[in-house]
Amino acid sequence: MTATVVPFHSSPEPVFIPERVPAPEAATCAVEVTEDFETLRDRGRDLVAKGSYREAAIVYQRAVRVATAAGESDLADEALCGWGAAETELGNGVEVMPELQRILLGSEVDHNRWLAAYTVARAHELQGEIKKALFYAQLSRDISAYVDRQGLTGGSYNLLGNLHVSEGRESEAATCYRAALRNAEDAPPTWTAGAEGNLGYCLLAAAVRSKSLRRATMRAALKLIYRSLRTFRREQAIQYTVIPHLDLCFAHLELKRSASARRHGQRALELAKRYEHAAVIKNSLYLLGQIALLEGDTEAARRCFQELGQRFYPGHAGLTDMLVALDLRQVVNLRA
Repeated sequence: MTATVVPFHSSPEPVFIPERVPAPEAATCAVEVTEDFETLRDRGRDLVAKGSYREAAIVYQRAVRVATAAGESDLADEALCGWGAAETELGNGVEVMPELQRILLGSEVDHNRWLAAYTVARAHELQGEIKKALFYAQLSRDISAYVDRQGLTGGSYNLLGNLHVSEGRESEAATCYRAALRNAEDAPPTWTAGAEGNLGYCLLAAAVRSKSLRRATMRAALKLIYRSLRTFRREQAIQYTVIPHLDLCFAHLELKRSASARRHGQRALELAKRYEHAAVIKNSLYLLGQIALLEGDTEAARRCFQELGQRFYPGHAGLTDMLVALDLRQVVNLRA
C-alpha cells in the first residue's frame, strides 16, 4: 500500500488528451468562450485535491484547449501536467507518460519540468517500478531548487519518502518526510496532514521493531497520526482518512487495545471498500483477523482470513490455517 499521497495542485476507459490543434481557429470552436485558463486550472487543482480525478482530467483537457487557442504553449504544458497527474491517479500512467516526458525534456519552464518529473515518478510508483520512480523523484527534487514556488521541494521529499517506505526503509523515509515538512511553506492543510501521517507511520514501524524506543516513539507516532486524521476530517477529505485509520488499527493492536484497534480497522475496511482501495482492504482484513485472535475469537479471525484469501489469494489452499497459526505482524509492511 502506498503512503498517503495528497496532491499539490475511476474511469474504466483511459481518457486521452486530444492532439495539439494546429491553428487557433480550429481550436476556438471547441472552447467555451466564457472559460478562461486560470479558472479551469484552479478548478482542476481543487478537484485533484478532493480526489475527483476523473472530473479533474476533463477540466484540464479544456484548459489545454483554451491555452492552445491563445497560443500559450507553456500554459498548455502546465495543464497537460495536471491532466497527466489526474490520469495517473486513475491508473493510466503508462498512457500519459510520453507526453509528460516530452515536457520534461523539452520545456524551458522549470515549473512544468518539475510537474512532469514528479508525475512520471508517481506513475512509475503505481506501476511498482520503484527504482525508476526514485530516479524521477530525485530529479524533481533537484529541479525544484530552480523554481521560485513554495512547496515543490516539500512535495518531492514527500514522494521520496513514500518510495523508501514502500521498500521497508523507514529510517530513510522518515528523513525525507521531515525534510518535506520543513519545506511545506503555505502547503494546504491536507497535504501537511498527509506528510505528518506518513512520518507517523515510520515512527510506528520503528517502535514496533525496537522495544527500547517503543514507548516514546509510539507516543510520537500516535500524536502525528491522530493529528493527520483530525485534519482530514476537518477538511472533509474523507477519502484520505483510510490510511490513518489503518495505521491506528495497527498501533492499537500492538498496544493490545483491541476495542480501539477493531474500531479503526473496521472504519479502514469500510472506507477502503467504498473507494476501491485494494491494498487497504487486504491489510485491514489481516489486522482485523489478528485482533479477533487477540480476543480469543478464532471463528471471527477465520472469517476475516477467509475473505482475505478469497479476494486476493484464491489459489492458496490452507492460507486461513496458516494465518491463524502464525503471527506475521513483525514482517508486514503496510506500505508495501
